[in-house]
Amino acid sequence: MGTDQVLLHRFVISQLTDAGLDRDRLIRETGLPEWTMVGEDVHLPSHTFSRLWELGEHGLGDPNIALRVASRYKLSSLGLYDYLFATAPTLGAGLATCGPYVAAVTTNHRFDLVTENEHEVTLYLDMIDGHGRGRDLTQLWGLTAVLSRARRVLHDPLIPLRVTLRQQAPDKLDTFIEVFGTTAIEFDAPVDAMTFLAADMELPLTTSDPVLATVLQPLADALPPPPTLPTAWPDRVASALAEAMAEGAVSLDRVARRLATSPRTLQRRLMEAGTTWRMELERARDTRLAQASANGVTLSRSRQAELLGYSDVGSMRRAARRRSMTQLRYRAELPV
Repeated sequence: MGTDQVLLHRFVISQLTDAGLDRDRLIRETGLPEWTMVGEDVHLPSHTFSRLWELGEHGLGDPNIALRVASRYKLSSLGLYDYLFATAPTLGAGLATCGPYVAAVTTNHRFDLVTENEHEVTLYLDMIDGHGRGRDLTQLWGLTAVLSRARRVLHDPLIPLRVTLRQQAPDKLDTFIEVFGTTAIEFDAPVDAMTFLAADMELPLTTSDPVLATVLQPLADALPPPPTLPTAWPDRVASALAEAMAEGAVSLDRVARRLATSPRTLQRRLMEAGTTWRMELERARDTRLAQASANGVTLSRSRQAELLGYSDVGSMRRAARRRSMTQLRYRAELPV
């Protein structure tokens, strides 16, 4: 079960209270002990943070509540995590602290800053355990809070090239466009992410403090490593592979584009989950062939090749031979 720093809850509760909700009722219905609202910082079960957003949306009748609260984000609300960002020399260096030190605020999320090409850099946000509307609101908060925090310490405007969100499109986009500053927002996407110009990563932070950053570094290094994502990416790759096979074109590049990431990042994510691109591809092909052959249906070789995303029967045969050779080598290497 993931956990979130109570500093997150405290900030959001203060904002929802200012918006008109009853503080004590929020705390009670979220299931938080009153003592967590003061004193030492503690980690609370992540479902309580998602529940808080659901209560805020329902109580205020505002489906955009996460966007509004995050746009009012106050620097230093998250202590060390904010100071690590703010003392960095540039925007890129600041955003690069999000991933390695995310455990300072949550064990239920993971940030990754990825250089897609010479022109674009993407910040990905993954939620390990979450579902439904609470998940959507929490992810919106996560991305928008990072964006708001960055804008607080830049002289220049910061507008994403595009934003991708896994949630369904809302009835009205006005607030999304206003907060993100762009109309390039894709809903029902495979990932929650913001893509920026690579040149923006060189923007200097107005709060840069190399001396303080040096002091904070030992504290940051003592934090636990960022959480792993054991199933999220293999599941997404399986869905993307199924769709690609249905369209008749399967490749690492195509699946990576479908998942709004780079081939290198996709392979790294799969490796972290204990699998590989090749293993997931073969698993997807086995699954598709089994489904197509259900109820005793006999498929010709050409039909099999078509279903499995091969260009022709010859390509399928060569792939089968490579697979057999790999299995033989593996068995030969096993200890007797």
